[in-house]
Amino acid sequence: MTAPHFSGQRPASRAKGWFLLTTILCCLATAPALRAETEARPGMAESRFDIPAQPLPSALAAFIKATGWQLSYPSSAAQGKMSPGVRGAMSPAEALERLVAGSGLAVHQGGANAAALVELSRDQAAADGSVMLGTIVLGGAQAADAAFATPGSVNVITTEQIDRFTTGTVADVFKSAPGVISAGNRVGPSVDLNIRGLQGQSRVSVTVDGARQTSGSYRGYRGSRNETYIDPDFIAGVDISKGPSAGAGGVGAMGGVVNMTTINAADVLAPGKDQGFRLRFGTASNSVGAPAAGTEAGRSGGNSFNGDAWNGSVAWAMKRENFDLVLGASRRRSGNYFTGSHGQESYNTAAHGTRLPRDRPISVYGKDSEVFNTSQDVATYLGKATWTWGDHSLRLNVSHYRNVYGETDETMLNFGLPGSIIYIPPSEFIHSKTTTKSVGLSYSYTPDNELIDLRASLWATEVDTTSGVIRAQLGGTGETSNRTFGGDITNTSHISTGAGLWTMSNGIEAVLERGRSDQITLVYPWATSYLSANPNANRQLASFFHKSKLEINDWLTLSGGFRYDYYSLKGKGLTAGLGDQSRNQLSRNFGITLAPLEGMQIFATYTEGWRPPSLSEQGAFGAGSITINPDLEPERAKNIELGVNYARDGLLRDDDQMRVKFVLFRNDYEDYIIRKRAPLSTYTWGNIEKAAFRGAELTLNYDTGAFFVEGNVTHYSKVEMCDARTCGFTTGATDYGIVNMPPRTSGSLTVGARMLEDQRLTLGLRAWHTGQRYSGYIMPAGAVNPPTYYTKSTILDLFGSYRVNETSSLDFSVENLTHRFYIEPLSATPQAAPGRTARVNFTMKF
Repeated sequence: MTAPHFSGQRPASRAKGWFLLTTILCCLATAPALRAETEARPGMAESRFDIPAQPLPSALAAFIKATGWQLSYPSSAAQGKMSPGVRGAMSPAEALERLVAGSGLAVHQGGANAAALVELSRDQAAADGSVMLGTIVLGGAQAADAAFATPGSVNVITTEQIDRFTTGTVADVFKSAPGVISAGNRVGPSVDLNIRGLQGQSRVSVTVDGARQTSGSYRGYRGSRNETYIDPDFIAGVDISKGPSAGAGGVGAMGGVVNMTTINAADVLAPGKDQGFRLRFGTASNSVGAPAAGTEAGRSGGNSFNGDAWNGSVAWAMKRENFDLVLGASRRRSGNYFTGSHGQESYNTAAHGTRLPRDRPISVYGKDSEVFNTSQDVATYLGKATWTWGDHSLRLNVSHYRNVYGETDETMLNFGLPGSIIYIPPSEFIHSKTTTKSVGLSYSYTPDNELIDLRASLWATEVDTTSGVIRAQLGGTGETSNRTFGGDITNTSHISTGAGLWTMSNGIEAVLERGRSDQITLVYPWATSYLSANPNANRQLASFFHKSKLEINDWLTLSGGFRYDYYSLKGKGLTAGLGDQSRNQLSRNFGITLAPLEGMQIFATYTEGWRPPSLSEQGAFGAGSITINPDLEPERAKNIELGVNYARDGLLRDDDQMRVKFVLFRNDYEDYIIRKRAPLSTYTWGNIEKAAFRGAELTLNYDTGAFFVEGNVTHYSKVEMCDARTCGFTTGATDYGIVNMPPRTSGSLTVGARMLEDQRLTLGLRAWHTGQRYSGYIMPAGAVNPPTYYTKSTILDLFGSYRVNETSSLDFSVENLTHRFYIEPLSATPQAAPGRTARVNFTMKF
């Protein structure tokens, strides 16, 4: 890596003064975290650029991400070339000229936000003055390169990867991310992410356009869920950071930070247009409209396109010199799905350590069966506006999501297996309803000053749910309301020192969570308890963080930092004062990066983190069976990673690209919180000495333009829970977490080809593999019910896309191509996954 060269440095005393001033401003501001990105601006309007020297393909990808421009260039033109980078305020056209300086490429601008890069030695002027180009590469293809240039465990899911599968559920998007599994994928429309074994209780922070969605759902004996809701039609990309975060957005979460971004103007507008529409509509097979509540007899069919599953959306965008606007609306409906017809249908209970082994069905639902409570009816509205003036940028995000859906009762379905203590056949419940509202405001100030790069955001979300499952389990209204408010401010400075380029970020952030649900007093002969399925409490989080990076030379970089966290948790209503507490914590992080070869990084990091008790742990009683523990301590993380990034262009041929990321992780958690037995009542929350998750992740992408391969694999070498006396899975037997144990090995492999003229047709196949649970399926002593049994499985998905012209495309996919009958990993209940499902989407821009 080459450090940017800063000309006209100020005297040291003046530089220190500017640094002190910006740090004070940062600390005085109130405060998670939407880092405002520069939007595309047509014409010659100036933007602020900060793209360091790097391989030319990566530099062009950074330019596209910053501006939204459409670039085309000969497939071999950028391979093996370096860009000098660009920094400062200028027009996008001027920035592009500087990025390609010395590369032998010329810029031919064809519209307000489009250009072609042409090799000077190959320019051939036609009679009409046009330019003849060779094979064209669309510049957005390398949007994921940031993950292979970051010395840490980060992953990017691009728009191209999302669009390959016109999925009806957001959870399926994460199959291409190593170390990440969406748990309980089929029990409802929400996303509950497991990152390297950590799940639930706010261990993973999930945001949409930087606004955190904090919502939980008590699921009885099968634990609780962290839930995030978003329409897949409007997802433009996903950024994943694993482990404790050293920057904005990570307060209170030690498992990782996941930010899903929605579409912007560049995703809506046709090439060369500054105003227009994007229309998208589609349909799917394997669906039948939901029956009436209380229905117990399943139906047959659903393999054809019967109109019971469809989606449609419209988005309008405009771009002006200093203003962008996006408005969108989406509607999506689907019925209950049907299971597959091929695969193992039963297992021997010896796998659970049963003394009298016998065969037992894997799922309550058999092969080719309708799965109740899997329908949904979604309506989403989205608005984005961005203003720019001088060195300032301000963005407003507004969204509204409403879903009426079927929801599975994991506890009752688990008891519904033949031979259970309680045998309850499956039936259609009263449908649930969730409404999510979000508003966010983000600001950036990026003057031509190496000491100031200021980013700030404020946001609020409201998630209101009326749950048919909770109503059936506990009575009452089943209503839960979660409101979350937050904000942050961060300033980044670049200082040239005698030891190298010093990049420093200082910031603060704060979050307020408010959870409310039904509360009922229960009086026992020995104690008074309360019935409250979901939290009734407030939690306040605040953090100050500092990050430094010193680029000593082209091959050595050192990094370090800290964050100081504070939290306060107070019960409300009947829980007032029972679990109130506050704590503070200082966490450190260190790292070293070596770059022995061009395109290679070898890195090592040590990161500490902190996770205070969640609202669910200190503000809810779980149907009167869980009492609050006022002495509950926060969880503490100490994570070590060793990794290698490798990005090489022209490896086997002039126009290919190789990207590799390999990481070994050792994650240790002290005072890990689990559900424990308690005297005079059923359960309470308590700390065990530690939990440990160790393993490896590999991501490998290879692309020649006409052919591509993408693969990832995650393997756990050690998972254990320890108390003061022993280590083993019996330590966590009474906890919900033992149900959420990840498979020992999982991963996916995608292969595809781009064919026909201008590569307008793409065809590919994805194989998604999951092994057995790391801890096996034997029910540990002290557990209430056994973990869900799922077999090793490899699921094949076919995908394709045909670009009709520059403004229209047809996307299609067939999921579970071989029609397998199986249960997905981290399922909390024996509910089989969908069988073969075909989807078609048509997108048009005008």
